[in-house]
Amino acid sequence: MQLLKTLSHLEPALRALGLADSAGLQLYQARHLSTFHHPPFNPDLPVLVALEAGVDMAQIGRVLLNQYAAEHPLHLVSANAPEEVTALTVGDMAEIDASPKWNALIVHPLSQAGSFERFQETIAHLRAPEGCPWDRKQTHTSLRPYLLEETYEVLDALDSGNSQALREELGDLLLQIVLHSQIAVDEGTFRMTDIIAAINAKLVHRHPHVWGDVQVDDEEDVKSNWDKLKQQEKNDTRQSRLDGVPKSLPALSQAFSYQDRAARVNFDWETIDPVLAKVQEEIDELLSAPDEKARAQEAGDLLFAVVNLARWLDVEPESALRGTNARFYQRFHYIEQQAAAQGREVSDMSLAEMDTLWDAAKANGL
Repeated sequence: MQLLKTLSHLEPALRALGLADSAGLQLYQARHLSTFHHPPFNPDLPVLVALEAGVDMAQIGRVLLNQYAAEHPLHLVSANAPEEVTALTVGDMAEIDASPKWNALIVHPLSQAGSFERFQETIAHLRAPEGCPWDRKQTHTSLRPYLLEETYEVLDALDSGNSQALREELGDLLLQIVLHSQIAVDEGTFRMTDIIAAINAKLVHRHPHVWGDVQVDDEEDVKSNWDKLKQQEKNDTRQSRLDGVPKSLPALSQAFSYQDRAARVNFDWETIDPVLAKVQEEIDELLSAPDEKARAQEAGDLLFAVVNLARWLDVEPESALRGTNARFYQRFHYIEQQAAAQGREVSDMSLAEMDTLWDAAKANGL
């Protein structure tokens, strides 16, 4: 009722801002909004936040910053003269004091549609009878290679440190997720709300130290609780603690995950010395392997042992090797460029010449 009274009082301000006839105006109480960590409303539509004395305006600003840019436009509406509005931005909220002179805060829609609901509408339209023939034809199976490709492109963007590339690639990956969801809707198996409800419930359940009364001392306690709760959830369908590691993971990541999960139930050495000794043992066994089949097995054992050493040193092996691969590419490409600058083929260079260029590439930070 109070919100309706506020809305009636603010009609002059809404008219002044061109929002009087705006469809989908969302109404929130400031005290309620301040309890969130992310705004609970659609950013493609305008929002009217009813203010009260004593509300933490800086906290309101922090909530808004989780969805809007610091420069996103807002307006404060005077309590005494509702036709009087004061322009500000989300970033300005930290400097605004709660005051009886302000009756409401108006949050303007995004300048470009950016809500999850709008994106779902786009995908649903593509899959509709009047949509795109290619999108309508896709299945979960046909999209599998695209999902894999987009996942690796996200990893490439992460490795590059390019935030703009990461934003773009995360969008491409999100496209795959929402497409799979829409296919499930069309097949009548599940909806996006089911996906989100399930993962949200899972996160809440596995964080009893946040949404419950469980006490934890450090990250290890969190991981231990997580594993216990996960094991309880999966007991009906999984026979091993290792069954949750995807069979399609890259081999280094899979080895790391197997070892990490085994170590959580103390299947691990107590010090790093046996870990180092195991690496040397596997090297010796590889060098003494009698045939090709044995060499392949011993090479795998050596790689597994090296992954375990990386785990002990808090190094994620897949990322470490990807970094090494990237450096190798850059340095070898440098050799190719220097050879071309000399009018030569790399294949015509001696190993000593290439080693010299390799060292120069390292010295140049490649």
